Amino acid sequence: MTQRLRTSSILALLLFLLIFVSLNAGCPTFSYRFTVMVDPGHGGKDPGAIGIDGVYEKKINLAIAQMVYLKSLDHPELRVILARRGDEYIYPTDRVLEANRIGADLYVSVHANAYRSASVSGVETLVHETQGRGSQSYRLAEILQQHLIAYTGAKDRGIKWAPLFIRRAKMPAALVEVGFITHRLEARLLQSLSYQSKIADAILDAILEFLYKPLV
Repeated sequence: MTQRLRTSSILALLLFLLIFVSLNAGCPTFSYRFTVMVDPGHGGKDPGAIGIDGVYEKKINLAIAQMVYLKSLDHPELRVILARRGDEYIYPTDRVLEANRIGADLYVSVHANAYRSASVSGVETLVHETQGRGSQSYRLAEILQQHLIAYTGAKDRGIKWAPLFIRRAKMPAALVEVGFITHRLEARLLQSLSYQSKIADAILDAILEFLYKPLV
């Protein structure tokens, strides 16, 4: 009887340890130093702009943001959180409020551009109209724009101000327009994995430069 109890206890302990290890498999044993929210613009019922051959902006935004997330996994001190993970609609202000709630260090919103003239092309980065040249949001926009142009070779449309939903952000925030889906060449590029990867590299490296350069 005693032997049976001992055996049962050992089996119960082994089962507990197995469940514990399974539940904790892959969990980091460190604390993240930085948290960044990357927001794939639009989604769900909101397709965003519709470009050449009916391409939806929301799909391009999500593909690029997912690449930023995957590439960020090589940087253990950095946690990238996506404002949306699939084709769902989340009110823009709610995305920013969630970033505030989790105490994100940066907010980067990813968009593709559109215009009535098919000849317009290039990359631009936006900040809320209240953010001056000396603000941290403007500095973030500068670094994002520099990297995007350097990595893609796209036309540099500069940094612009607009009344944006990111005004509610309690951290530096910027919105990138990675190209025009109404421009035939850029629309084709923006749908290619290799070009999306270049954009993701540019965004991630800009984030890292912003976060780490002041610490050097």
